Amino acid sequence: MIDDIDRIERAIDIDASVTRVWALITRPGWFINDGAIIDHAIERDGDIDIVRDPVHGDFRIRTEKLDPHRYAAFRWLDDDTDASTLVEFHLDELPAGGVRLRVVESGFATLGGTEAYRRRRFEQNAQGWEIELAAARDHLDPLAVRRAVHVDATPERLWETITEPARFVGWYAFDGADFVAEPGAPMELRWDEHGTFRGRVVEAVAPRRFAYRIAAETDTDPGDDSTLVVLEVRASGEGSLLTVTQTGFTDPEEAAAETDGWEGGFAGLAEHLAGARG
Repeated sequence: MIDDIDRIERAIDIDASVTRVWALITRPGWFINDGAIIDHAIERDGDIDIVRDPVHGDFRIRTEKLDPHRYAAFRWLDDDTDASTLVEFHLDELPAGGVRLRVVESGFATLGGTEAYRRRRFEQNAQGWEIELAAARDHLDPLAVRRAVHVDATPERLWETITEPARFVGWYAFDGADFVAEPGAPMELRWDEHGTFRGRVVEAVAPRRFAYRIAAETDTDPGDDSTLVVLEVRASGEGSLLTVTQTGFTDPEEAAAETDGWEGGFAGLAEHLAGARG
């Protein structure tokens, strides 16, 4: 019988304001990805949002109810029928700060196909929610930057784009980059608007992981107040997933400013790769 596998419930505590958590969980299909939260192309068809994921395909999601900062419910429609599961998010502010985010997905018994198919969907989603809630917590960490982007490029080509200075300037350090992708090598990144920041390469494992420390202030060497930037590349679908993790902040406003910078850089990365290919 399917009764014992009709309902999934998972929860996680997130160190972020309820406003920030709400902004994330009300993005249709934020939980559809390849292990890291990315922006999706979304099209509207009547009352249904069609979420287009570059790896997993298209998903139809209907918003059922939004009770701001407390509760959001969506119908995750089955591909071939009108059957669906109900995905509910509950937000509870914690006395010591932060938010407990709880997800409940139910209705697997209504899905088409065999019982084995419904059981497989249940088990996949039960595991998936643990991964996605952890991704939400990391995405919203107030003292870190964690962002990801899917690009139409092989890991080898993407690796060149993030480790060759002449290409790094095309999407991130727009006014100059000097470094060699070797551990211990010095680094300089320049922006006319912000100044010159010095760093030091920490790790370079082609084509998977490039890490460096960057000073918090212009024209200084990276010290105790420097942050660690880790860029990770992996194959994803027919392209690659690039994730950045920047840690070491003590001020949420500084982390937020760097988040904006990485989001802007990632937004231009696909365009840069397309231009380089052309």
